[in-house]
Order: sequence, then structure tokens, then C-alpha cells
Amino acid sequence: MMGSTHAMAGFVIWFAMVRANISPPLGIIAVVLGSLLPDIDHPNGTIRQMMDLPQFLKHPISTIIPHRGPTHTIWAGVLFSLLTAGLAAWGGNPIVGSLATGLAMFIGYSSHLVLDSLNPTGVKWLIPLKDFKLHGPIRTGSRGEEYFFYGLIGMLFLVAVI
Repeated sequence: MMGSTHAMAGFVIWFAMVRANISPPLGIIAVVLGSLLPDIDHPNGTIRQMMDLPQFLKHPISTIIPHRGPTHTIWAGVLFSLLTAGLAAWGGNPIVGSLATGLAMFIGYSSHLVLDSLNPTGVKWLIPLKDFKLHGPIRTGSRGEEYFFYGLIGMLFLVAVI
């Protein structure tokens, strides 16, 4: 899926969390960042473009970490979530708020893995423990992804009126 689809999914999730009164103050940042973070391993990933890395750093990362490799596992999601919670606590947030921010990161990160699992390339969520791959029929940049994106916008409106 493209970065805009991942970001929209993260925003829909965050908005649903707000409507359910379970979003921490840094929730939107954590969820949307988490929804984009797995593509840190792709030279054209939205998160990499946002970081504005110099050209000489863009390509070495993708040669060391293959796309949909270690960053596309549940283990990376747990690691980034723990780091997020730790940084929030270190920044002076209460422990409950810090844990909630880490959970928001995990939810956003997991949403990315779910969406990439809808792609024919799929995702190996549990590598190196299991080599099983989840995959689906929606190709990146296809009309199917476009319809999925519009479906997310519809979900946003649905959450807004519920």
C-alpha cells in the first residue's frame, strides 16, 4: 500500500480512539508515525521522504535492510512501541500516558502490517520464528488500493457520526 493509504488508516484508527476516549495526548503522532514507520526500509517510503535523508544515506539502508524484511514484523512493532513508551516517559509524561502512547504506536504499526498483508507480496509477521506469509489481492497503486483508500475515508465519516 502507498504511504497515503497507510497514513489515512492511521488517522482513522486515531479518530476512532479519540471517539472512544482512549487516545493519549501524543496519540495522533504515535499512530500515524507507526502506520508509516515500517517503510523506513524503502528508499521511496513516505517516512524516508519526510526525514529528508541525504541521497548517499538512502540507498545503503535499503541494501542492509531489505524492504518488507525485519521492519515488517510484529517484533519490530513491539520494539518501536517500547521505545515510544520509553521516550514518552523520559519526556516527563505520566507512566499511564507513556504506555498509552506506546500502545498507539503499536496499533499504527500493526495497521501497516495488516494493510501490507493485503498485497500479493505479503508480510512475514513472525520471521524468524515462522516463515509463514500473509498476502492478499490488492496491488500497490492499483484501482483496488484507490477503492480501499476511499473506503477508509468512508470509515472516517462513519466513525464521526457514531
